[in-house]
Order: sequence, then structure tokens, then C-alpha cells
Amino acid sequence: MTYRYNINDDEKTPFTRIGRVFIKAINNWRSTISQQIIDEEAPGTLHHQSFQQFKFLNKALLSPDGSKIEANICSMNDVEEAKAVLRLVPIWASCLVCTAVFSQLRTFFTKQGVTMNRSIGSHFEIPPAAFLFFSTLPIVIIIPIYDRILVPCARAITGKPSALWHNNASKNWSCTVSAVLYLYFARTYVYRRKRTF
Repeated sequence: MTYRYNINDDEKTPFTRIGRVFIKAINNWRSTISQQIIDEEAPGTLHHQSFQQFKFLNKALLSPDGSKIEANICSMNDVEEAKAVLRLVPIWASCLVCTAVFSQLRTFFTKQGVTMNRSIGSHFEIPPAAFLFFSTLPIVIIIPIYDRILVPCARAITGKPSALWHNNASKNWSCTVSAVLYLYFARTYVYRRKRTF
């Protein structure tokens, strides 16, 4: 026991509780759950929409032999925890794609730095990993310009507090379109440069 966290040996870990819900739901996949069981587990406290989502996990509330022994059934809180974890899967998957893109960016800069002549003068050579600095430098420079100059000017012209964008979706689409255009111009530049050499 520490002053920040109290460790209770009797309490099961979240991984154990959530894993148990999935195992019990798989074991009871042929069973049907009745409204009586739901009312017994959470009388009047369970939100209907939460119960309707991921209904296959509700079968973890059943016991194959009909007993009410704690070891044989999962509680409603355990089932709701498992559903909360499943709701996070789309967010996790979208973050995984972004992470893959950013890791490619870092690898590309380092690989490109290895093949370049990095020497400054006769005694100093820039390490290849230092080229990552050049990927973050434009962001550090452009964000204050955007926030302090472009947005106030756009607010003065449009008269809207959101400046250029009607909502976040239009902002995301404009960023995506500009990124595609940048990739197209970069590809065209590299292709023409290769043809000249």
C-alpha cells in the first residue's frame, strides 16, 4: 500500500474481469438472456442504450447451470467495463494508422540523412537522426503565425468566430486535401529531378 494507490489483494484486476466477461459470453453464446436477469442485476440503473450495444456480452450475466454463485457469473459492472473497452477499439484503430504514418516519417528522415553528405566544415558532421528536427521546425514556426495572424484576419473578413471553418469536419477535409496536394507536388518535383540527373 502506498499513499497514492491502495492495493487490495481480494479485488480482481481489470484485465481479469474483462477477460472473464468475454469467456463467459463465449461459453453462453447459445443461451438467451431474459429481462428478469437484467432487472435483478441492475434494477432501474442500467441505461437502455448501453444494454442494447454489444448485446452478445450480456450473456456473461448467465450461469450455465442456473446457479447464483459469484464464481460462475459476471456482474453488470464487469459487463459494462468490457463494453467500454470495446467502444475504445475504433479510437485505438484510428490512432494506430496515425502512428504508422508518423513512424514512417521518422524512418524516412533518418534514412535520407544517412545517404546525404552531412558534414559542415572539415570537423563537424550532423547525425542522421537530427534531421527529424526539420520535420517539426515548420510546425513550430507556422502554428503561431496561423494562430496570431491568419485566424484574426480571417475573423475580421468573415465576421465568424470560427474564422475560416464552419465546423471541424470542414477543417479536417481542408487539411486532408492540402496534404494530398503537397504529396502530389513533392512527387512531381522528385520525378522531374530524377529525369534531369
